[in-house]
Amino acid sequence: MTALAYPQELKPLTSLRFIAAFWVLLYHFKDHLGLGMGQFGLVADGYLGVDLFFTLSGFILAHVYLTSVEDGRFGYGGFLKNRIARVYPMHLAALGAMLVLFAGAAVLGVGESNPDAFRLSDLPAHLLMVHAWGTTPTVGWNFPSWSISAEWLAYLLFPVVAGLVLKAKRWSGVFATGALVFCLFSFWALDNLSAVVPGVGQNFSQMTAQIGALRILPSFLLGVALYAFGREHAAPKSWAWPIVAVSAGWVVAVTTFGWWEGLTWFGLAGLLYGLAETSRHGVDAPMSGRVFVFLGAASYALYMIHLPIDIVWFHALEKFGVTETSDLALRVGAMVGVLVVCIAASMVAYLVIEEPARKWIRKLELPKRAPARQLSAAQ
Repeated sequence: MTALAYPQELKPLTSLRFIAAFWVLLYHFKDHLGLGMGQFGLVADGYLGVDLFFTLSGFILAHVYLTSVEDGRFGYGGFLKNRIARVYPMHLAALGAMLVLFAGAAVLGVGESNPDAFRLSDLPAHLLMVHAWGTTPTVGWNFPSWSISAEWLAYLLFPVVAGLVLKAKRWSGVFATGALVFCLFSFWALDNLSAVVPGVGQNFSQMTAQIGALRILPSFLLGVALYAFGREHAAPKSWAWPIVAVSAGWVVAVTTFGWWEGLTWFGLAGLLYGLAETSRHGVDAPMSGRVFVFLGAASYALYMIHLPIDIVWFHALEKFGVTETSDLALRVGAMVGVLVVCIAASMVAYLVIEEPARKWIRKLELPKRAPARQLSAAQ
């Protein structure tokens, strides 16, 4: 193993979560108010922020748990309890918000244009977090939560993924490269799957309710493989930020110039490795700043609650006569306003809902298995 290990907390990667969430928000808001945000390639490809989340998730879980898997100390029950504590409270809160909006549909007009998005029969799948496993016909309710369903599958499979990566320990660089190639291949294959299997979405950005669980696996594997490579191979200190800069520039170039989106994975992988290197070498400012790290910590809440805010905000604007034909300054102000409200609401949700619920769940004791009853010689 490399002599210079990663620190316990990789703050730049926490901050990166906020960038990924904000990227997705821009993508989801791009068609509002006729601002033409979708003409910018980086915004139009913002759905890939979810795949950055998936890769980042694999990297962070490997950072926390890979050594325990390797040493035989990994506890599957405790791991799943921590994962539920991490994702379920905000998932439930956001789903509850959508139920409230559905109940007030007559006032806001929610559900009138797309009744399939609010099917009561889909709620059990959402509650069990299996709604991206092909159990629902369409993405619905709090539709961004399809990715949490996909994450849940990745959590369940983490010991298998970790074991596979550990078996290739001597060839961690080759394995990480293979995982990257697998991401590119899966992007191409899933992007063209609708030609073979109708009804799964016309492109990769629509791989959600039907086969979202398949979409996560290559990215998650890449994240675990990148960590396994990184813990064995440290880049020189002077390379850390150049790796980040080149990787970010690559993502911007691919999206801006309309190149094949699958190439984005080279940049996403480089961002994770490079930012982890800045943390390893202690040169991680400004990404390790308190404000940025806090925004990263609240990014999951930001991702989960932005749809209810989207619905309320833009329906309210319509009621007040703010439309695509309104003054440009008013429309820009309205867009900036919803982004600010989303971020502020995510901070509150993180502090009031997510963190307290997570701590409460983690304190719960798992049921202990009773010791096997010994049979006496007479029995």
